[in-house]
Amino acid sequence: MRRAGTLLLLLLCWGNAAAVLPGVREFRASPEAVSDAELEPLLGRARSADVVAIGETVHGSSGLLRVQSRLIRHLVERQGLRLIVWETAVLRSGELSRWLAGCAEGRTPADALPPVDVLYFPVEADRELWSWACRYNAAHPRDPLIFRGMDVWDRPWDHHRQLSEGGARLGLSSLPLAAIDKHCPSAGVRDWAEADAALAMMPQRARLGDDAGLGACGQALQVILDAAREVGRSAVDDARRGKAYELALSASVLLGWLGFHHHAGLDDVASWNARDRAQGRNLMLLMERHGVPRAVLAAHTSHVSHNRSPADWWNSGNLKSGVHFFQQLTGRRVFNLALTAYKAAGVQGDWLQPVAAESIDRALHLAGHRFAWFDAGAAFLSAHPRWWLQNGNAAGMENGVSIVPRDHFDAYVYLDHSPLEGLLPARPVWQP
Repeated sequence: MRRAGTLLLLLLCWGNAAAVLPGVREFRASPEAVSDAELEPLLGRARSADVVAIGETVHGSSGLLRVQSRLIRHLVERQGLRLIVWETAVLRSGELSRWLAGCAEGRTPADALPPVDVLYFPVEADRELWSWACRYNAAHPRDPLIFRGMDVWDRPWDHHRQLSEGGARLGLSSLPLAAIDKHCPSAGVRDWAEADAALAMMPQRARLGDDAGLGACGQALQVILDAAREVGRSAVDDARRGKAYELALSASVLLGWLGFHHHAGLDDVASWNARDRAQGRNLMLLMERHGVPRAVLAAHTSHVSHNRSPADWWNSGNLKSGVHFFQQLTGRRVFNLALTAYKAAGVQGDWLQPVAAESIDRALHLAGHRFAWFDAGAAFLSAHPRWWLQNGNAAGMENGVSIVPRDHFDAYVYLDHSPLEGLLPARPVWQP
């Protein structure tokens, strides 16, 4: 008994200095310095995936962003991925998309700062990835990286203009285009004041069950989306193909944006699922539009989860992710990672340190892990049927999600401490 007690004491003491949880791989270098040789066996399974999705549990946290940047660099340089899709909106991402394309074409100066203010919550750590991407494109002008956003927070009038002008140029039927103008609450608005006035009527109509107009709007948008996508698929001219897919993306964004606001405040699951359904659809369209078989997706963990079993995100209910809807639409394979931390700060504030006994982050912290990787089948996870994953920021409450680890992510990367560093000026998030 004395010998067993001494061994247990030694293990507990050693846990403060070295990794002891079974199935966990501790990195000894900083995120930027992890070698390709170390990452190769860990990301080997991702080679058979069509999308590698990297989820962050909090936006703008510098350590998580540095891990994300290193993983993306490896996927680009060692696995040949060229399309990087981001949790920022389709049109608002255009400035960074054009800036990065200019790096390959010689239009962007080598020392130019990337316009990361088009991202939702930009911080200084965001610049590292895009400065590297610019250098990469300058060195690989024939095989450049492409950046696109897939979310819905754009100016709706820009998308309506694309539909009316682009639909006519592509020769699409005028009937669904006219129905969009007649039935969509966002049609005809010219600024955010008018958009707010139109949106204010939607929850009231939803409460009354009066969604016939929105239903007709949605049907017309879907008709245009399908027709534009078909034109894009069959087009032999690259310019026509690109215009067709951009039109399909506009219809998809409006479907998600209007669906989100229709249910806002009444049904959180339906509201957020409308947004994530658009994210998954947009990811599909972007891969087709740019003609790539594989892509990297970077977004919050709630948008990249597999959702194979229920998980109550932020006490809202069993929300589904963009990745979930992408897989439903396409049947394609996604390898996803969750980036998480014990003590983290992001652009929406500091989160409370987790205290739940079944907290993944707390278990790793108590074992002495500082920067680690583990698969969803790691042996230590058998201690609990469900685990708590810290997942965002909210004043006065521990904010997270209870999950079956293997049902939601293929692998996890953990940092003990990930601070907020260098908050940058940002454009408005929800009304850009």
